[in-house]
Amino acid sequence: MGLVWFFIGVVVGALLLVILPLVIAVLGAALAIGILVALPLIVAILILAGILAAAPALGYGLLLAAVLVALWASERKKRPPLG
Repeated sequence: MGLVWFFIGVVVGALLLVILPLVIAVLGAALAIGILVALPLIVAILILAGILAAAPALGYGLLLAAVLVALWASERKKRPPLG
């Protein structure tokens, strides 16, 4: 009976030696594809966070630009001479 269990162990061990690298390769490929699919989502979240962080500075910059354009475009009034 011990010889039967020995052969069962040899067969199972050989199957594990063959199947384990295949399982690791399949899991690695699945993980790589998952990361590849999730990468644009991660980048989009980072870009959105950057936009939200920079929004106040951009707002003040646009406000300053609008004021400068308004001042440049407005008609200049001549002041009477001092003195």
